[in-house]
Amino acid sequence: MPEWPGVWAVGDCAFVPDVRQVGKSHSPTAQHAIREGRVVAQNIALALAGRPPKPFSFRTIGLLASIGRRTGVARIFGFNFSGFFAWWPWRTIYLSKLPGFDKKVRVAFDWTLDLLFRQDVCAVHDLPSRAHFHRREDSQRPVVANDNGQATASSNTGPGIRSKK
Repeated sequence: MPEWPGVWAVGDCAFVPDVRQVGKSHSPTAQHAIREGRVVAQNIALALAGRPPKPFSFRTIGLLASIGRRTGVARIFGFNFSGFFAWWPWRTIYLSKLPGFDKKVRVAFDWTLDLLFRQDVCAVHDLPSRAHFHRREDSQRPVVANDNGQATASSNTGPGIRSKK
């Protein structure tokens, strides 16, 4: 930041001027932010040594986006792709950027299963049996354990409890 000596701004939310195009900035993407971070680290070292900073300059390699199940869009080195052939590089690059080998293996395994099998159902809701908890008139009933040890809303009022009906 030229107006603030000793202060640097980087990342996908920073306005980083493009030295090749006056008045324009670099794209707010991770590929730029990663490279900005490297240049800023070098510039901090240069500043500590009393040397002038080097400007940041980078050309976008490509843009990738997943837009649905096994479908994507991409522009890589000026070539446009869509569908599965755009989605696959997106997944591959995303996987390569994950930190830690164990995380990469877990995600790769999960994604492989996703390719081979239908979507997994991981939760089953039994809403009709819980409907009485949402009705206003039942919210006044005490909850008691039945013979099976399950909690249920009691329709009988216990001693000392008066029904409002």
